[in-house]
Amino acid sequence: FGYTRDVLDMEPMSDRWGAFGWDVHEVDGHDIDGMQKLVEGFDTTSGPPHVLLARTTFGRGVSYMESQIKWHYWPMSDEEYEQALAEIEGVRA
Repeated sequence: FGYTRDVLDMEPMSDRWGAFGWDVHEVDGHDIDGMQKLVEGFDTTSGPPHVLLARTTFGRGVSYMESQIKWHYWPMSDEEYEQALAEIEGVRA
C-alpha cells in the first residue's frame, strides 16, 4: 500500500495529456465552483478535447484522515465515522 506517486508515479500528468494534443487544465479539485466555471467556458464545438487534472488532498475535511494513506484501506470505528460525518457536515454548513 502507498501513495500513487510512490507505487506508480505518473507525473507530470499535464505533459502526458498535452503530448496527445489535449487542452490541459490543472485545477484545485476542492474548488467545485472554479471547476464548474472553467468547464462552462470550454469551446466544445472545435479545437482539442479538454482534460481537468483535479489536484486534491486525500481525506480533506476530516482532521484525522487528511493526507493519511491508511484510510484507503483501514476501517473506521463507529466513533470515527460519526466524527468524520460531523466534520464534513460542518464544512457544508
